[in-house]
Amino acid sequence: MNQTNFPYETEIEVIFRDVDAMGHVNNAVFFTYMETARVKYVTQVFEKTDLLDLPLILVKAECNYHSPALLGEVLVVGIGLTRFGRSSFDLTYRVEVKNGRLIASGHTVQVMYDYVSRSAFPIPEDIRERVLAFQGDWGLGG
Repeated sequence: MNQTNFPYETEIEVIFRDVDAMGHVNNAVFFTYMETARVKYVTQVFEKTDLLDLPLILVKAECNYHSPALLGEVLVVGIGLTRFGRSSFDLTYRVEVKNGRLIASGHTVQVMYDYVSRSAFPIPEDIRERVLAFQGDWGLGG
């Protein structure tokens, strides 16, 4: 598969702005790393090029920290969809250094959301089909 064994992954270099006074990546920055991977995954899998065409809203985000990431390290962020609900879905993340050292793991919940009516709507069948075509049943328990 790839380094993280997740269906999709992207590399992110730790830059000076990401590092706090303690010399490692600040805890809040990991949510930006997950967001970067999430946007890339969703735009590719949902086949959308314009972010305004992504009818999603983030409703939950969790991050578990395993080891510090340092300035200049290249992080590999793996992401995959692990649950479909009626109108929501879960994404799971793994952040590690190129040498395989686990840095962080995370989980987010997204809801299909109509910004005009301000309401959730069921996940379209074509989205489910695209996810399954892209990642098979990885992480879905199938």
